[in-house]
Parts: sequence; C-alpha cells; structure tokens
Amino acid sequence: MKKLRKQQKLVITCAVIILTISWTINYYSVRLPATSLISHSTTIEKIFFYHLNGSNITPYLIEFEDNHNELNQWMSILDSVSYTRSARSFVTKNIRNDGGETFAFTIFYRDGDGELHDYFLDMNQKGYAIRGQNKMYKMVERESEVFEQLSAWLFEKAVEMPVNLSK
Repeated sequence: MKKLRKQQKLVITCAVIILTISWTINYYSVRLPATSLISHSTTIEKIFFYHLNGSNITPYLIEFEDNHNELNQWMSILDSVSYTRSARSFVTKNIRNDGGETFAFTIFYRDGDGELHDYFLDMNQKGYAIRGQNKMYKMVERESEVFEQLSAWLFEKAVEMPVNLSK
C-alpha cells in the first residue's frame, strides 16, 4: 500500500513537471501577430519616439490625426513578421544598450471613453521588443529587413522634434 502511494506521488509529480515544461515551451514558441505587441492599434493618435544610435538620441513625433492610411502602413510593416514571447534575463534586460539602433516609442491612444492613454515600446535592430516594463518579444524572421523598412517609414513620416538645451 505504501509502495503504491509512493508510485502514485511519483507519477503525479512527473506528470506535473511534464505539463509545466510543455506549457512553458508552448508559451514561448507560439507565434503572435503585431497586435499582441501594439495594443489599441486602431485608436492610436500619435507616436513620440527616440531614435537611439550609439550616443546619439534624436526625438521624433508622428501624429496620425484622422488619416488611418499612415497607421495602417505602420501596422502592415510590423505585421509582416510574427513575434514570439521572449524570456527576460539579466543579459537581455536592456535592449537599448546592445550596440545597435533602437527605437524607444511612447504610443498615445484613446480608450472607449475618449481618454488619452499611453504605453511604452522599445524595438531594436536585432528584433527584440519590450512593451511596458516587462513583456519581451522577438521577431521570428527577417529582423534586419523589417527594422530597415520600419526605419525608412518612420524617418519619412515623422517630424524631428527640437531639443531645447538652454537652462
């Protein structure tokens, strides 16, 4: 009887471990669309972003106003690849300092009540993206190509913001 209970506990423990490992693998390998990264994608009004390239930091602004055409163009670039969740570690915690170009976005959108809200999204040349402070994603393929398309589109549509250095 004791031996049977011990075997049952072992089987249950093994089953729980196998289920946990399977769930974790599935969670990080499922391909996600860009709307998982960019929430409220249909109600975005403007995007303020910094282009970080080495020690150069340049602020830009894109206002979509009533023109959903530009918003659709931006989303189609981001939707041209899929994303997977990526576990954050101490090594990949700050994607801004990986040596390549990075865009640090502040995305402004209106909720159902008409109030303006925002959230942060960082995206780097290696295909990593961090939404808010804790959700990390990775482009599944063509990271460089999509980043280049995104860069070209952003620099074409955005207005460089003046920086006031006077005190």
